[in-house]
Amino acid sequence: MGTSSSLFAQDWSSLTAGDGAVAMAHALQGRIFCELDGEMVHRYDAALAAAPAPDSFNNLGGNSLWPGPEGGPYAFNYPPDESGWYVQPAINSQPTIADTSTPGRLAGGKVISLQNRRGVTQRFDYHRSVIARPSRDVCAPYGIKGLVYHSVDKLVAQAPSSTDDMLFCAWSLEQFPGGEGVIAFGVTNGDAAKAINCDYYGHPGARLRCEGRLFRLALGGKDRFQIGIAHHSQPKLIGAYDPQRSLLIIRRLSKVTENGLYFNIADNDQPHGPFSAADSYSIFNGGELDFFELETIAPLHCDAAERGTHSTLCTDTLIFKGTPGRLGRCLEECFGVPATTIIGEL
Repeated sequence: MGTSSSLFAQDWSSLTAGDGAVAMAHALQGRIFCELDGEMVHRYDAALAAAPAPDSFNNLGGNSLWPGPEGGPYAFNYPPDESGWYVQPAINSQPTIADTSTPGRLAGGKVISLQNRRGVTQRFDYHRSVIARPSRDVCAPYGIKGLVYHSVDKLVAQAPSSTDDMLFCAWSLEQFPGGEGVIAFGVTNGDAAKAINCDYYGHPGARLRCEGRLFRLALGGKDRFQIGIAHHSQPKLIGAYDPQRSLLIIRRLSKVTENGLYFNIADNDQPHGPFSAADSYSIFNGGELDFFELETIAPLHCDAAERGTHSTLCTDTLIFKGTPGRLGRCLEECFGVPATTIIGEL
């Protein structure tokens, strides 16, 4: 469909996107991958994809759709019959089924069964769709290459449960290789320092710096760390600059829902309760795993009986490649992020 890339497996569906291509891998649980200027942008473990482990998490990379929360009393990664952290087969190994072909669109879904820490089981309609967006108007003035894609991720409960029994949300984890030397960043609508949630694996220390509405997070090192950006701060975007690969990556929610239910998705015991955080973005540093993630999070929507019915996540991912000066001017003029703070002097 659309285009083929030598970097994509033959069974992936793909579309031309700007100066590259975007693909959906149905055999790999509907993961999304991008190619720009002849380079695979996302992390992709081809060897593991060819021989997946039967009894452990197959971390293949790309952009994955997960259910949140990961930890806490409603955790999907700690079902009662497992002794530790666990990715359920519906997420770890079950493929998506491609929708009937539609020009200019990639889509697929599956019916999944998930159990949370409380032992409550629910069946969901799990669906992903992708379209390419124009990138020329952004790229041409700066002489850079780029691609833009828009994704819609949905989790719909087939028999909605009370929020006393189950919380769930659509959570997109977009994974990229490396970390050392990469600068992640984000923009909020107020004081960024008050918007940052470090209730994941602890505070990243001096790696995190806030200046007004902007925050800067130096990735890399051997330790894992993660931050969230609170929904109430009205964050505008998150992103990362990778100087070794000459890449600038932006993720932003294209549709923000004000009346949804946000909750803590963190992979910990959540000692202050499931509503102790309410993030719509997150950034994860994999440390010794040598990857990082830019994540977007949707709220849960409920019916009049306070049963969780669905969660829909709409995200734009923008990926650019060029010299530091050209990327810096694009970052500053198109996204309002001071280039000197992220990229350095132009």
